[in-house]
Amino acid sequence: MGKFLFFLLLTAFFAGAAVSTEGYFQFFSLHGLVIRAEDPVAESFFWKNISPDELRFWPLFLWRTDELKKKIETESPLSLKLTGSGIFRFYAELLPLQPWILVHWKDKNFYLTKDGLIWDAGHILNKSLSGIKDPEGPPFFLADDLPSPSQDPEGENLVMKSVLPVDFFADWVEGLETSGWMPHTETVEVSRREGRYLLSLNLKIRSRTVRILLRGDVPRWKDLSSAVSQILHQLQFSGENIIIDTTYTDRIIVRNVEGGGQEGSGK
Repeated sequence: MGKFLFFLLLTAFFAGAAVSTEGYFQFFSLHGLVIRAEDPVAESFFWKNISPDELRFWPLFLWRTDELKKKIETESPLSLKLTGSGIFRFYAELLPLQPWILVHWKDKNFYLTKDGLIWDAGHILNKSLSGIKDPEGPPFFLADDLPSPSQDPEGENLVMKSVLPVDFFADWVEGLETSGWMPHTETVEVSRREGRYLLSLNLKIRSRTVRILLRGDVPRWKDLSSAVSQILHQLQFSGENIIIDTTYTDRIIVRNVEGGGQEGSGK
């Protein structure tokens, strides 16, 4: 019994000494955290989401890194990358998300990234965080009968995964670039016709308006761009606003804006 009591007292002594030493030197304090951010707003947002306990004990900070990353990346247009060097040194890199496409749906604008992340283009953080700018390409207008591009437009999370077919958007942007129509395209309207995506490219060439109708789910940009460019060259002096309908499988229809017919019907 005496040996056990002695061992218990010795253990308590060393435990108290360890706690006292740690309290004095604060080995577990998060002193070795280095923040890499482009502006103070992003850094401030990071520190706001760190609790005092996490600052005092870095093991607790490591335990909650996944939760911290999710919170920052859903409540702000920022990406967070956490890395470590040794045992006591950590790096947190905060980068603003890069808008790739401006998407308009009903009365709201959204930013879409190449990774398929989407958020409200009118949010105040877009202005306060440096590095977030409007995309250079034309905006994409989604038809009102299409679902919201955001999974939960009224939810508490600002940034979330989009329901949009990002692969399709990548093909459409690439098609605009390779065809040479990008500098002339003012807007792109996206709708669905008979279960297929229908694109309406609204171009401004000199003082004339040209609308090009394309099937959005068929990769025919390369073949069509040459034929459409020839049509535009032939009609460059007509002075009329025209519609070029390429949704047919065997022909391209050209008509004046005032002409009849169902646009993009492919019939």
